[in-house]
Amino acid sequence: MLELAFPLTTYRDRLTDVQARMRATGLDAMLVTMPDAVHWLTGVDSVGYLWPQALIVPAQDGGEPLFVTRTTEEPGVDACSWLSHRRFYDISVTDPVQALIEAISDLGFGSARLGIETEAFTMLPSTYQQIVAAFPDATVSDCSYLVPEARLIKTEAELAYQRQAAAIADYAMTIVFENIRPGISELELAGIAAGALGEAGGEHAAIPPMVVSGERSALVHCMAGRRVLGRGDVVCVELAGVVHRYHAVLMRTATVGEPGPRVREVAELQKQSHLAAIDRTAPGVAVHEPEDAARAVLEPAGLHKNRCHRIGYSLGVAYPPGWLEPMTMVQGDPHVFAPGMSFTVEPNLHLPEEGFGLKLGETVECTSSGPRTMSGLDHELFIA
Repeated sequence: MLELAFPLTTYRDRLTDVQARMRATGLDAMLVTMPDAVHWLTGVDSVGYLWPQALIVPAQDGGEPLFVTRTTEEPGVDACSWLSHRRFYDISVTDPVQALIEAISDLGFGSARLGIETEAFTMLPSTYQQIVAAFPDATVSDCSYLVPEARLIKTEAELAYQRQAAAIADYAMTIVFENIRPGISELELAGIAAGALGEAGGEHAAIPPMVVSGERSALVHCMAGRRVLGRGDVVCVELAGVVHRYHAVLMRTATVGEPGPRVREVAELQKQSHLAAIDRTAPGVAVHEPEDAARAVLEPAGLHKNRCHRIGYSLGVAYPPGWLEPMTMVQGDPHVFAPGMSFTVEPNLHLPEEGFGLKLGETVECTSSGPRTMSGLDHELFIA
């Protein structure tokens, strides 16, 4: 039975839009290798992207794409995608890159204007070099952002999946907080988070739940370790609910017992900066302005220097190892907020010199009437 998250007409509309974008940029065909882009266009849902594979998309309106992947993936492609043009290679006897080269040649694109995602972990330099060398008459250009840009404005159906994912994330965070106590380890809490996400119907996320505590709470992107929580510890938790691969990210901070005055002070300023940033994600606003708003709160207190990365980025469909889409809330990004965009807002702070860090973030959508957070949790420091 075919398993698709949307009606077939949705995928056809997406393909038509992408093909129009291809023609506008002068492409005859392109190789799509990033798993989120392949899934968004076709429904394919597997970890087959660990080996060379590609969706070869012709630019002509109505042209059918060809998916080239391993024989192992055939049952999943049949079950999860609408594709009728598929080619499978046996990895035990066939060079995967040669399989891609043969498919490009057979489709008549050997001397075409060919797009390749060069900014993709799924396009190894050696693979790229072999493809370019095989087609000296082709004009090769980068198409890394063509499909991601088409995904930035989401439909109501897509946003509905993200809202479901956000509710799952809220549930998991609540369960984690209920289990914070002296003597429990970061790994145990991360396991509880994963279990709660699955219990609520969440799929595997592009990044597993992250839990750091005590002095490790300043290590923003570290995985959970074997450290055992003690009284007075700060505990940072980041996780994501996922529905039909649509992600909703959630970040919160707790303390084991009453926090010290400095932790309280910084947490309050972080909350104010977070709310100020969300307020600047309205339609027509340049995407760097939330960072400006957060800076206005944090800089007078000397905390802007402790902001550890961009304050937000767009997200939606994602696979390991990451969940970012191309819009990022930094100076120089040309995007402007528009209804249908969804993104994180996360003014995370790390103060390693003071022995702690704080996380506060969630998924927000831009509506015609302004920003709306997808999380139902408050923004207060949680005291366990």
